[in-house]
Amino acid sequence: MKTVIGVCTTRAGQTSTFWATSLAWTLAATRPVVLVDCDMEGGTIADLLFLRADGRSIANCFGERPASAADLIAQAVDVPRRPNLRVIPGLRGTAGFEVAECLNQVGRGLRELECDAVVVDLGHPLAHVGLRSQRAAAQAVCTVFPRLFVVVRDEPALMAHTIDVLRAARLSHGELIICQQRSRAHRRAVVESVTRELPDLAIRDGWAWDAARAARMADTGTPMSLSSAATDLHL
Repeated sequence: MKTVIGVCTTRAGQTSTFWATSLAWTLAATRPVVLVDCDMEGGTIADLLFLRADGRSIANCFGERPASAADLIAQAVDVPRRPNLRVIPGLRGTAGFEVAECLNQVGRGLRELECDAVVVDLGHPLAHVGLRSQRAAAQAVCTVFPRLFVVVRDEPALMAHTIDVLRAARLSHGELIICQQRSRAHRRAVVESVTRELPDLAIRDGWAWDAARAARMADTGTPMSLSSAATDLHL
């Protein structure tokens, strides 16, 4: 059965794109995967993987009718170093729709793609500038994605913002991936705070954030392995 996975964050710069790309790369070691860049404030996945988009983009799927799986896959780019992985590049030089409008255009096509897993980087759809309704955005995201991962770093100020955004959005389901860069004691405090403020949101171990590893990924175009995370998350 195909797994359709949404990955988002609550603010730009919290590593959701690195995590989504690394997850797709890891899953594609053993199965066909499509990685989709649906960050409506501009996509960077193709650049991160050193891919030539040659005009292909999720933007080409926005039109008068909803995009089909064939429309989406026509925009896909092969990843030479990962034969099982195909990437649909994101927007370039422009912003797009709100997430609800975007998913109305491409949601059905995403579900119908012929592969074992679809991983979609949504950027920060619950908190971008000009968003009319966090609740409507959350409903749209949860409708399309049975598995939704919210990736955040454990910076104290960022966690306070994350709690505010997620409390307002009221996701019907989701799993919080805390990218850890501080002490175990700090992580315990973060988990206690999130559990108290957002009791319906599952907290998962996902990634020990390492700036040096992230820099190597950016320099080489080769994502990190998240094999242990994929196993722990039953993906």
